[in-house]
Amino acid sequence: MRQSRKDQRGATISCAYASWKSCFSLIHDKSIVLALLVVFLGVLHCKESPGQNFRRAGQEFAFLRPIELPGGTGGTIGVVEFYHHGQIDPQGRNVIVAAGNDLVPVRILQLGPGDFCRLAFQVTSARSPYEILYGGPALPDDRRPTWTSEDGLLLEVREYRDCNLNSFESVKAAFESSRPLGADYVSGVFHAGHPFPGPPGPYMSRYSGMLHIAQTGVYGFYTSSQDCSFLLIDGKVVVSAPGRHPPSYQARPGLRKDIQFTAGAHRFEYYHAATTEVGIAVAAWEVNPKGDQPAPAVIPGEAFRANLIMRGRAGPPMSPAQRFLPDFEFVIVGEVPLPDRDLPLLAVRFTDKSPPPLVSSAKIEWDFGDGQTSQGLAVDHVFLRPGVFTVKETVTRAGRPFEIAQRVWIGSPRTQQKGKPLQLDDLLPVLETYQPEKLDAQSLLQFVTAFLTKADQYLPPPPPNTVFVDEEEAKASSAADKLDDKTREAERRKYLQKALDAAVLGLEKGQQKGDQDILAIVRNVAPIARNYFADSKKALGLWTTASERLETSEAKLEAYLNIADICLNDLVDVATAKDWLDKAATMVGGQGRQDALAALYQRLMGDYWAAKGDQEAAIKAYREAERLVADRRTEIERTAWRGAHSRSVEQFLKSGELDRAAAELRLWLDEFPGDTIEGYLPLLSGKYWFARQRYEVVCALADRMLIVNPYSPYIEELLLLSARSDVARGQPERAKATLESLLKDYPGSPFVGEAKELLQKLGTGKP
Repeated sequence: MRQSRKDQRGATISCAYASWKSCFSLIHDKSIVLALLVVFLGVLHCKESPGQNFRRAGQEFAFLRPIELPGGTGGTIGVVEFYHHGQIDPQGRNVIVAAGNDLVPVRILQLGPGDFCRLAFQVTSARSPYEILYGGPALPDDRRPTWTSEDGLLLEVREYRDCNLNSFESVKAAFESSRPLGADYVSGVFHAGHPFPGPPGPYMSRYSGMLHIAQTGVYGFYTSSQDCSFLLIDGKVVVSAPGRHPPSYQARPGLRKDIQFTAGAHRFEYYHAATTEVGIAVAAWEVNPKGDQPAPAVIPGEAFRANLIMRGRAGPPMSPAQRFLPDFEFVIVGEVPLPDRDLPLLAVRFTDKSPPPLVSSAKIEWDFGDGQTSQGLAVDHVFLRPGVFTVKETVTRAGRPFEIAQRVWIGSPRTQQKGKPLQLDDLLPVLETYQPEKLDAQSLLQFVTAFLTKADQYLPPPPPNTVFVDEEEAKASSAADKLDDKTREAERRKYLQKALDAAVLGLEKGQQKGDQDILAIVRNVAPIARNYFADSKKALGLWTTASERLETSEAKLEAYLNIADICLNDLVDVATAKDWLDKAATMVGGQGRQDALAALYQRLMGDYWAAKGDQEAAIKAYREAERLVADRRTEIERTAWRGAHSRSVEQFLKSGELDRAAAELRLWLDEFPGDTIEGYLPLLSGKYWFARQRYEVVCALADRMLIVNPYSPYIEELLLLSARSDVARGQPERAKATLESLLKDYPGSPFVGEAKELLQKLGTGKP
């Protein structure tokens, strides 16, 4: 059929990109290239040229992408995937495929996640190249050609809906009423896991098509699935695996169902429901089976005429006002899991696929939709969590920006990584360029966790024969194991500092929301500031900033109590601590609360009353705190754990591992707050603070202990430590008073000799 001149003009645009690409591949002279670029840029700034035609079936479309089909003939269905930059409506009513000025039958297979679109179209005998037109108002249904092809095997996946997994009718009804997630043509019935990208979860699937039987005979069918599956031929269930169960990994006798087939086309359907994202579905057959010994084989794709499905490629987008627009592709390179986190880090490579004239000598900028940016034709990026992100590429040429933004799903790669799996070290060069203040709360938590994970790699290896250490893991060597202790500790300190700095900057300068993620960040990082770097003010700042971001009263209560704890026990700021305790008191709610936060509140009130000199109130609060946590273990277990805590603190203080001593002391306090009354816990706390040269805290601990339990067997040693602290902080008169009180009130103490010796030095002025 002859094309009109108008139709010929409409077809010319599909050749434009190929023509420019061909020209640039042939031209090597730089002067000629520059001249052509000048002409080309003039075209870019022009309105629609007479050769551009975005009107089909009486309607104008906003964008056009040419389709490149593989060479050769014989295909009946083309499948193409592209991103529509927010231009296709949720029902896919404003997208068509045209050959010249004629529309061809289209089947929208998948829209989403994000701006992803997969569609199929029937390949006709038209000579004109195929083009996707999309955007703008919906095309009326009566202008759309009807889909007629029955070639290929179509896999459809939908959201899981509760149903009776033992009933085919129930499973079918649930599938047909559920929301579609995706579809594609496949070569056979086989999948493991969720077949399409997107958030993990349970799902339902259906395979459908025409099964072409070449010869009349007996055919035996198998199904193996997790969970239920039903295989139908010509509307009748042939073989099934109903219910909730794992797959059958062996073809046992009795699983095969034989039927007599006549040559020709038969309707094929396969329904499957997976109650988790780990679903598996397989269908196989035997042609003219011999005996009962199973010998299943894959149903060949040719039986579904899968060889007639062609995979096309969508070219860069064009619009009536702009012949060429930016375009890009991306590939999820791999993932790196983080310890104790469900979300992995995801490495992605973005590559510009814009027309060469557009990007030659141009500036290429990327905004990844997570607060981070980059530059270059091909860039690597690390997404800190899965999700849909709006990725924008901007091409700036001659001072004029050309941009395109696509909402893309970033998740675990669908195929297994080839070669050596990615390691955290592979991602750190990218992560270290990030601006934490631009991350959301969940991503900031992942970011901080990544640095903490790296810091943990520099922990010294466990000693031999350590209980609860995996032997294989202990044997495995890492780069950190080959470092000397000083270098290893320096590296660990570096990454702990990075985690701390990221959390501080992110929370102070960012706009994060989400109580659980914010709390997780501060729970992980505030102890590093407080225990490892002995920076209580920075830990206080983290909790204070968090308290301003938190929304629920439960989350605020945790922040208020931690702020009060730091003020009272690290900074010895009793008045400020009381203000925060008063705020917390309105949330604790009297005697009805029986959890860990209520115990922490009571323990802090014990510290407060001890600081204020009220013995009765202090002891009452400590005992109430102990009551709230006492039911967690038996008395034998409690005794064993007390001993474990005390011995651990002693060892850490002896070896100079002050951060581990601090962490153990605080764990001890949380689990056994009543031990404050007995005295050994305060004594070891005093030794810790003395080693940190925080002498004012040591003195405060001694003063409180005199109030709470002046008869503690550990009070004399704590008083002596307090006197030494007074000397160290330049208060000799207070030290003398403490020593004189020790000699007077505890004349039989084993520390009398040391007290007299120190008192004599103070009297003579000798150090």
